[in-house]
Amino acid sequence: MRILITGGGGYLGYWTTLTALEAGHDVRIFDRFCFLPSTTKPQDLFSSPELARRPELITGDIRRVQETEGLFADVDAVIHLAGLSSDPTCDLDAEMTHDVNVESTRELARQAIQAGVGRFVFASTCAVYGQGVFEILDEESPANPISVFSRSKLEAETALLSLGTTGFTPVVARMGTLFGYSPRMRFDLAVNQMAATAIRQKRILVRGGGNQWRPFLHVRDAARALLLLLNAPVADVAGEIFNVGADAQNIRIRDLANTVAQQLGNVAVDVARDDDDRRTYHVRFAKIVERLGFQCAYSVDTGISEIKEVLVSSNINPFDEQYFNVDRMKRLRALPVDAGGEPVAARFIPLSKPGLGEQEEQAVIQVLRSGWLTSGPQVKTFEQMFSETVSAPHAIGVSSCTAALHLCLVDAGIQPGDEVIMSPITWASTGNTIINMGANVRFVDVDPRTLNMNPDLLEQTITERTKVIMPVHIAGHPCDMDAIRAVAEKHGLCIIEDAAHALGARYKNEPIGARGPACFSFYAIKNITTMEGGMIALQDADAAARLRVLASNGMAATAWDRYGRSAIAAPPEVIVPGYKYALGNVNAAMGVAQLKKYKMFAAARARIADMYTAVLSDLDEIEIPQVADYVEHAWHLFIIRLKLDKIGRTRNEIAYELRRENIGTGVHFYGLHLHQFYRDTLGIRAEEFPEATRLSNEILSLPLHPGLNDKHLNEIVAALKKVLSWHG
Repeated sequence: MRILITGGGGYLGYWTTLTALEAGHDVRIFDRFCFLPSTTKPQDLFSSPELARRPELITGDIRRVQETEGLFADVDAVIHLAGLSSDPTCDLDAEMTHDVNVESTRELARQAIQAGVGRFVFASTCAVYGQGVFEILDEESPANPISVFSRSKLEAETALLSLGTTGFTPVVARMGTLFGYSPRMRFDLAVNQMAATAIRQKRILVRGGGNQWRPFLHVRDAARALLLLLNAPVADVAGEIFNVGADAQNIRIRDLANTVAQQLGNVAVDVARDDDDRRTYHVRFAKIVERLGFQCAYSVDTGISEIKEVLVSSNINPFDEQYFNVDRMKRLRALPVDAGGEPVAARFIPLSKPGLGEQEEQAVIQVLRSGWLTSGPQVKTFEQMFSETVSAPHAIGVSSCTAALHLCLVDAGIQPGDEVIMSPITWASTGNTIINMGANVRFVDVDPRTLNMNPDLLEQTITERTKVIMPVHIAGHPCDMDAIRAVAEKHGLCIIEDAAHALGARYKNEPIGARGPACFSFYAIKNITTMEGGMIALQDADAAARLRVLASNGMAATAWDRYGRSAIAAPPEVIVPGYKYALGNVNAAMGVAQLKKYKMFAAARARIADMYTAVLSDLDEIEIPQVADYVEHAWHLFIIRLKLDKIGRTRNEIAYELRRENIGTGVHFYGLHLHQFYRDTLGIRAEEFPEATRLSNEILSLPLHPGLNDKHLNEIVAALKKVLSWHG
């Protein structure tokens, strides 16, 4: 039989692998090997010349089992040992524990089923009984886990057993507390730790009073039991839970300490009552004995003797971090993932995420049921609410911010050969819209403090063909509009604001959009979303009327006007050759629900930005965003600037390393003047815009959205500091 043993290089994994090899099985080990002593290589574990066969070693993370091609090739059975064990280790991060112990078990089982693997033995723990509800506990007793570790194991059991079929037979082995010698040694287990403390320090400290019951199990007996469960007739074990241990090895912690002290001699036992431990479980093992004939071959006394022999015959320090899972995990969490470490965040934290809930669901459902999916009454409601939000007399809902920019350019009379001035630090659609109209883009370099158009360089960019200035309010920080308006007025130019990031921003106490025309985005990751959508806000009533017609195929009436209850009985008429850019009723309904939450969203974004600023301002390797004293930032993005000379790595490398730490990032933006089309087709050179060029390779956006909590922020900051400080 070919057996896949996950965690085969671990404390229990070593003996399980050895037992399987000695029984004549072929073994494939899947393990990170991250808990091995630094002086031990994976291949060293099974290098003894006495072994007639060797296991196949595959290094990998159980959380990414699907990335290992061929892992299940020719595999007949799985013994799943990989996971986080011990309460202190799991207490470091409950999400990490859930991901490793629960989700990875579920995914491993799914992969095994898809590969046609029939047998699956899962090493769980008697700790799931937690604070036992009765004096004696067996497999029918209710589980009562009271720690992160035990809860994760119980949840993994439940997930695994639910997948059982006639072709896939999972078995759960609830192990007693392990003890005894293993080449991948642990001294954080009760028997081993007490013996080590007694030998090295001549004393044993018992916490929590010592009256708690624990079942103890030698690591080699545990390995034998796993193989016994794997090889047993399917009818005897399929879908079953077995406690693994011996009734005689249920021992109170105080009695265990006295046993260790008596065997080793001249050892003091101190009992502390200031740390009460509620975990107590006296477990019966009759089921595995009666059904499979399992008997333990090693006693606690044997385990104590093994520990004594190891420590007396060597100079190892049993209190070193390599022998304590929690200490090793702490060290791993300080290392970057690519250096063999653990990601700071157990689960991926996205750069941005829409804040959707029941209100949006109900709003959309109501519109769907109404039958008005495109133009409809919710569009007018949304436009009115938006105009009030930005203090603009008029607002026209459209299908995207790109559509909004296009319509405003059309209304401004832009023709082929005309020029529009804009910043190179922006999203592609700003420049692409201009180019696709046959007009020309004229870039003006940016202010390195705000990433916005530098008004001091604006006037020298103007030519006789210039018709429009398009300032982009990057990240939600308003441009210096007074300076830009002064130049525009002097040269008789139109201003069209790209306010895609700027909902909620204020310039000298005036909302962006109050004057306009300003074009907003409601894309999925913006400050509010309609899935896809945009809005034009402006003061001019005549311009608003023209834009509304242009957005509706140049017709004087929308679908709501043509087909609603009060529709005029006459055919619609095309006034100008317009575009199909109108916002849909479903999108608008979502926008109405989102606008009701807008103040809450804005407050959350501002708080997150304040928190970032407070904890990152002292980092020498970065510059945090600067906010002019005459603006109110909308905080669509939090963009840091990396000091690459101090970091010694590129921005892209830092972004990659943060992603490995499960932190999403973004680049807002890589200057348009550096993109292939603008660089080659338009003949633009990088050195023409030195600030935008430098920024393009130094800026990085950190996660910012209302769904972030303080734990997320702590993980983001910790990951950033970890990555920046690493010099491996």
